[in-house]
Amino acid sequence: MARAASRKVLESPRPDGGHLVKPERLQIVLEAIRDAGEHGITKEGLMRKLGGVASRTVDRAVQLLEEQGARFGKARQGLPAVIHFTLEKAPDWDSRITPHARMALEVALMALEGTATELWFDQLEGLRTLADSHLSSRDRDLFRALQEHVCVRGGADDQQALDTKMLTQVLLALGHPDGPRELDLTYKAASTGRTSARTVVPYTLTHDVFSGGAFLLAWDQAKQEPRHFRLARIEEAKALARRGLIPDKRPLEQARDLQIGGWYSLAAPFRIQVRVSGTNWPQALLDAPPALPGVEVRKEKGGTVLLAFQATEPSGPTRFILQFGPDAEVLEPRSLREHLVSTLKAMAAKYR
Repeated sequence: MARAASRKVLESPRPDGGHLVKPERLQIVLEAIRDAGEHGITKEGLMRKLGGVASRTVDRAVQLLEEQGARFGKARQGLPAVIHFTLEKAPDWDSRITPHARMALEVALMALEGTATELWFDQLEGLRTLADSHLSSRDRDLFRALQEHVCVRGGADDQQALDTKMLTQVLLALGHPDGPRELDLTYKAASTGRTSARTVVPYTLTHDVFSGGAFLLAWDQAKQEPRHFRLARIEEAKALARRGLIPDKRPLEQARDLQIGGWYSLAAPFRIQVRVSGTNWPQALLDAPPALPGVEVRKEKGGTVLLAFQATEPSGPTRFILQFGPDAEVLEPRSLREHLVSTLKAMAAKYR
């Protein structure tokens, strides 16, 4: 009976039936070259990784991996010049990240798609810990990088199914241990329904209570500005090998920290003050302040509360404030008061 292909590719038979390079050593060499990243690792470094084996053992391991589909970069560096191995293509049997890490990402996907609350962040850590004994160092770097690039506020139930292959590519580009990689997207615009191709540099995943879904905040290279892409409208994604370059992270940081419901602007942030009255609203806001940027809730005499927060664009604050109906009054800024006046007039005109 023929052996399974996944076993056969890891074997290195000698004519006498022995093994010059054991299968587990092939895995060690592969992981060592992969973990070395763009800087690479020398033959001496690989010999140490294998516990001080002979130079010919490393040569044979590299040769066997190449016969099984791997492709290595072999750049000469330093004086005297020494070859540094880098991984350009994994062998045919390698899945790049372990099945345990992929399973954890699948479960994290369900958390993001189904609840999109802070459980998304918590589950990344919990799943990494659960599968820790099976993870490679690359897997651990992936989870650590993803945790540094997830920004969650509040929660909402996004009923649109997310494509697993698409999200995996987004996460691999976002969580690359050596920094985010460029990402090719095919995106369907909400306003027109048309699809377009874009190349972006992913920055972080965002979600707040008003957005109704998870977004990818990225640097749009064509427009040279931050853009929010709703994950459910990304039809295809492909992580590229090129490292993503962001000329100035400050606009992205502002978009991440001050967005409300996915709305943001590159304009200077402004402070909003709203007086809220009513039978239940004031105490509800004191008990559970809304997850808004820089939020403060202060009790006033007479039973009202003064709610303050920051924004850069009026649409997000307007959506939030309108839920209070006549129990809310915007005190500042004047521009937001005027925006609400025009919005309410347009609303009232529909009910004449």
